[in-house]
Amino acid sequence: MINDVDLLRDICENAEMGRDGIMHILKQTEDSNLSQVLTRQLSEYQKTYDTADKMLHERNQEPTSANPMAKMMSYVSSSAKTMMDNSASKIAELMIQGSTMGITNMTKSVHDYDDSDQDVKKLAEKHIKTEQANVDEMKKFL
Repeated sequence: MINDVDLLRDICENAEMGRDGIMHILKQTEDSNLSQVLTRQLSEYQKTYDTADKMLHERNQEPTSANPMAKMMSYVSSSAKTMMDNSASKIAELMIQGSTMGITNMTKSVHDYDDSDQDVKKLAEKHIKTEQANVDEMKKFL
């Protein structure tokens, strides 16, 4: 079982990975419609991060950063894949893969959560729904 601080840190890490991934991939995006969607999703990730961060600070806790190795691997992988093909379809595919990993990780965390604070659980569940909506939105670009 994990407690509310652990779940909030997981939310921060997940939102950070999504945020950083979008900031990186936006540089390779030439499709203006895709750029608009990614920019909106970036804003959603930042709002989620900020909310979880605030809830951590209310508990006199700090967020933990996403694993630096995972961030580097994501950066290298997306750079290599978009170097040969930076089409909207390829970028959408990469974003779907990232969001799917986020859904999986957050779902595991929610299932391991001790349910001590329903507001924390609601934020995690909202984040999972947002990730799923992001996947559905990216499918339009495939």
